[in-house]
Amino acid sequence: MMGRIPMVSNQNTREPMARGASDHKIRLVDRWRSYRAHHRATLTATLKKMLGEPIQTLLTVVVIAIALALPSAMFLALHNMQSLSSGFESSAQITVFVKKNTDSQGITQLGRELKALPEVAVTNYISSEQALEEFKALSGFGSALQYLDDNPLPAVFLVQPVMSSAADISQAQQLVQAIGALAAVDDIQVDMLWMQRLATITDVSKKLVLALGVALIIGVLLVIGNTIRLAIQSRREEIIVVKLVGATDAYVRRPFLYTGLLLGLFGAIMASILLLASFYWVGQSIAVLANLYQSQFQLAGPGFLGILGLWGAGSLIGLIGAWVAVMQHLRAIEPK
Repeated sequence: MMGRIPMVSNQNTREPMARGASDHKIRLVDRWRSYRAHHRATLTATLKKMLGEPIQTLLTVVVIAIALALPSAMFLALHNMQSLSSGFESSAQITVFVKKNTDSQGITQLGRELKALPEVAVTNYISSEQALEEFKALSGFGSALQYLDDNPLPAVFLVQPVMSSAADISQAQQLVQAIGALAAVDDIQVDMLWMQRLATITDVSKKLVLALGVALIIGVLLVIGNTIRLAIQSRREEIIVVKLVGATDAYVRRPFLYTGLLLGLFGAIMASILLLASFYWVGQSIAVLANLYQSQFQLAGPGFLGILGLWGAGSLIGLIGAWVAVMQHLRAIEPK
């Protein structure tokens, strides 16, 4: 009887232990809370470490801010130039001179034929009498023109072609040939060179802004990558110890990813401040200049969505640069 008691009690004690081990599971909510708490703690520690090195952090942030502000400013300048030149494109119009002996019915028919062309955006008719009155008002020879027996000026159609890029120059040339084939057309005058210059300058400016932006983004990636590399080398012994106690690669690289993210975000915030200050400073002078020319043009800034986009782009660039640096240099640090 005495020998059986330990066996029974041993079975009774083992069964609850086994059942307790099998029933112990971590809930998904607890995992999420632990994951969130660790990210918050890592972010706070990373931010404190960056603030503990103010000079190094400030220099890195300033370099990133300048690299982000330059292409952003050029993009906004190009956008404002396009909005300003949209009024100049209307001056690149085709002047169609009507034959002198064309009657009113023929002029009406010519107007319909011009409007029917798909490459024509707007047409404006100026009669010979209107042209003469305008010439009198602008030339200053009004008193001399009254001695003329006949009006020497023909009727004119001002044709505005559909044009939005350099690729439409050939289309405008085809339009000139199509207009010249009409029966009532006497002559055509068009400044194709001005249209081509305007479209080419805009296209070249877009390519320059794109090339500069790509080059500076690569520079930001290199700056952040070098910063993360130095941080990894300075914490090499700490990384080895953490890996020895079983830390995963995700756990080790998380602080460095937050460092790159914060550097990119702080650089983008400083870039947006520089951008707004520059456009406010330049905008005052441009407003005075536009007022002198009696123009309603106003310099367009980045706007709220533009600022948010700049912040997001800076954070993403910083995260990518940190990720590349961590994946490249962290593999070489393994406990032996």
